[in-house]
Amino acid sequence: FAVMGLKLVAWYVTGSVALLSDGLESTVNVIAAIIAWMVVGYAVKPADSDHPFGHYKAEYVSAVVEGVLIVVAALMIVSEASKNLVNPQLLEAPVLGLAINGVAALMNAGWALVLMRAGKTYRSPALTADGRHIWSDVVTSVGVLVGLVLAIATGYAILDPLMALLVAINILWQGWKVISYSIGGLMDQSVDLVDEDAIKTAIASHGYGALN
Repeated sequence: FAVMGLKLVAWYVTGSVALLSDGLESTVNVIAAIIAWMVVGYAVKPADSDHPFGHYKAEYVSAVVEGVLIVVAALMIVSEASKNLVNPQLLEAPVLGLAINGVAALMNAGWALVLMRAGKTYRSPALTADGRHIWSDVVTSVGVLVGLVLAIATGYAILDPLMALLVAINILWQGWKVISYSIGGLMDQSVDLVDEDAIKTAIASHGYGALN
């Protein structure tokens, strides 16, 4: 919520559509985090008569929902950027806005690393998806900051909506990766050939004798 608030403040003081696109993505982050929090709590429930293999696959459902939200955010950004391509505007209070957005990006980076580490430790698809999504948000923020610095330095206001469109393309790609990874988990997709060969080698090397 703090990161989302900072990014929206940065947009408010500058009027930048690129910063608005960054704020919209953070809004999706908040919604996705709430969904992940609820689903992880459900996924840890032990197996029962209705779910003999446990409830852990609910996390993949959460990740699919997050992927869909990412795509929706990207389409909203495309809509806003398209309007500003026709009549681009130079930024107001650019230094203050970029500084605020920079602080938000640093906070996001720390949070993304915590989530991805936790996802790996607990083998949680929901936490991993959330961490990867937030890390993509950090990359987006850095790209936005670089693009807006160029817009300010050159005076080409059109760089602002163009940067927003690049943000949307990146978000769409990240959304596709989250959705495809999650659907693969739901469908019990097999591991790739490299991992399969490593598993076979490990079994061949150590799978001998009898267990007492």
